[in-house]
Amino acid sequence: MGSAGECESLGDRLRDCLAARQRAWCEEAVTELANILVVSDLHFGEELLPGAPLERRHAVDLGANAFREFLKHHTVRRRDGRPWRLVIAGDLFDFMSVVIPGLPGRPPKTADERRFGLGRGAVPGVERLKRICEVHRPLLIDLARFAAAGHRVDIIVGNHDVELLLPNVVEELMRQIASAGADARALSRIRVVPWFIYEPGVVWIEHGHVYDEGCSFEFNLAPMDPKDGWLVYNTDYAAVRYLGSAVPDLDPHGIEEWSFWGYMQYAMQHGFGHMGKLWMAYGRFVKALFTARGLHRSFKRRDRRRREHSARLAEVAEAGGISFDTARAIDRLARTPMTTSARRVGRMLMLDRFGLGAGVFVAIVLMLIFLPLVWALLGAAIAIGIAAGITRWLGSHLVLSQLPMRAVPQRIRKLVDAPVVVFGHTHDPRWQKLRSGGLYVNAGTWLPATRPGLRRSFTHVYISPNPGGAPTVELRQWHEGHTQAFDAGANIGAGVMTLPGIRLDETNPPTL
Repeated sequence: MGSAGECESLGDRLRDCLAARQRAWCEEAVTELANILVVSDLHFGEELLPGAPLERRHAVDLGANAFREFLKHHTVRRRDGRPWRLVIAGDLFDFMSVVIPGLPGRPPKTADERRFGLGRGAVPGVERLKRICEVHRPLLIDLARFAAAGHRVDIIVGNHDVELLLPNVVEELMRQIASAGADARALSRIRVVPWFIYEPGVVWIEHGHVYDEGCSFEFNLAPMDPKDGWLVYNTDYAAVRYLGSAVPDLDPHGIEEWSFWGYMQYAMQHGFGHMGKLWMAYGRFVKALFTARGLHRSFKRRDRRRREHSARLAEVAEAGGISFDTARAIDRLARTPMTTSARRVGRMLMLDRFGLGAGVFVAIVLMLIFLPLVWALLGAAIAIGIAAGITRWLGSHLVLSQLPMRAVPQRIRKLVDAPVVVFGHTHDPRWQKLRSGGLYVNAGTWLPATRPGLRRSFTHVYISPNPGGAPTVELRQWHEGHTQAFDAGANIGAGVMTLPGIRLDETNPPTL
């Protein structure tokens, strides 16, 4: 603990930094043309989930050490004499994985809170950030040095750190960075961005979770319930809180995409005791989804969130350099979260299949009781055939993010002047030319976990603005202390052409 004088000095320094931050940012944006580095999905704090396996903790350590090397490398090296603009395109932190059992003046009140900790909100958000920053303080020191060297940092809010939409959580982050050594000038070069970065004629950057029905919120800039301040559940949050905590050895990225039978098959491989534990976790997961559905049906709460979202949308549009109408048009591209629809939740949970199966079973029993055996068997065969046809017609429903996220960039380019659209979120590095002549790039992840694996981690996007022309864009990867072109032979999805470095106006792109 520091002395009272040290704490007071830090508080004064923080206030000076916050006051000067936006002014200095705008001044430097006008006077300096920066090269852009985009990284995404670092998930610092994911290793703090109780029971997290050694593999996951090791993966986060690898990602953190590699990112610190990446920061140090670019702190002292510039390209064409330009400073860097580092854009962290969401999920820098993983608030979902940090369990807060209680706080002074706010002990757990329900059995759910006593078992799984406090929900996600403003006050627990500050505490979660403190715990993550305590573990990753060396990273904050390197981030402060990066900014002190004249570079800028944009931290875009993602779904795993959506608490950064809250002013008190942002203030705590700035306080943590200031305590790590950032002076007023360095801190003024670091900011949190609620939604997107837009450089006209160059690039549009956002996290991209709003286009994923499992991870979006009904009002993405106002996701907290106005009555109690807690974050309204989406599928991803409920899956990590209940399924992730019950089975911490599972890879948390994508567990909301598993089918019911997928969980049962996993449980059966680990014995009946494990199956019972997973059944209970799955029940809590289902309950959370239908609880969220109830909140979506509350007119007063929903209207308050809608008005707050609209007001913040106007602020974000002005700060981001687009009109309110344009921001509203792009906002309408967001996927409505699955939890707004009981039918969609039911399909994802396979309740329609269970209902159909139960109906067929009851029909067969009744036919066996009231009809002659021959007619009963014939009726049973017809009922089973009809059920099979309905099942085939219904098809499978998976919570998938990559398909809509590959379609949205084309629509965004029709609304803004951005030849390049960059997302994160999926952990899947991608390079996709668009029909309109533009480019969609997914920055991938720095987390070498089971998904997407070591070979496709530590990826980042390099963008060099070219006044009067199209920018140079490269999909790159950090490897053994240096940055290199991303391996075009890596499995990044069928039908995707990977050319790690081109200038968009070049007919024959160079080979790196």
